[in-house]
Amino acid sequence: MASSSLVYEFTDPLWEEIVEKRLNRFTVLTKSGKLCHLHDPGRLQELIFEGNRILVRKGSGKKTQCWVTASWHPIANWVITDSSIHSQIARKFLPQNVKSEVKVGNSRIDFEFNNTFVEVKGCTLVKGGKALFPDAPTERGRKHLEELINLKKMGYNAKVLILVMRDDAVCFSPNWETDKKFSEAFKRAYHEGVGVEVKVLKLIDNKIYYIRDIPLCIDALYDPY
Repeated sequence: MASSSLVYEFTDPLWEEIVEKRLNRFTVLTKSGKLCHLHDPGRLQELIFEGNRILVRKGSGKKTQCWVTASWHPIANWVITDSSIHSQIARKFLPQNVKSEVKVGNSRIDFEFNNTFVEVKGCTLVKGGKALFPDAPTERGRKHLEELINLKKMGYNAKVLILVMRDDAVCFSPNWETDKKFSEAFKRAYHEGVGVEVKVLKLIDNKIYYIRDIPLCIDALYDPY
């Protein structure tokens, strides 16, 4: 796919709100008194905090009036913070005949096509140009990597597709400091031949564009802790 290709467009208008507080993992209260659904289980400490700007769109939840779509960052500008659209974006990089939510062992892998299994991860955390995943410990994510390793050993193709939801990253690394078990599993997966593709995306107005692929960081597979 060529750089600057459109991969997603929000049909509802986006408007700006200011964060009052994050009430729980999935609910944000704005300064205007709106309750907004946050579809991202990460910590997002550098993105969702009192006084920060967010973009929201109309929502239809029982208790919420809007969905958090993106959060402001002084370097990256708008960082997409809605994991509900990851699968739709990922499909833009996969064949049309792809199957979704495929049961493998005790897990479900996001996609399968032509004996290739693909797990998608969304990344919102960048430090010093390094895209880091996860930003909170994820046992589920580690199990997905173990399933991909097993599939590879059984003769299938396996791949992790990482969507970096901001455009200021130059390389990717598992987040050793936050989740050592996931990072160790990522390292094993890489050495077992599980593929890794990292796509950088950018929100402009109400559209998301693919910007470029980035490589693993030089020290991505090294545990510094």
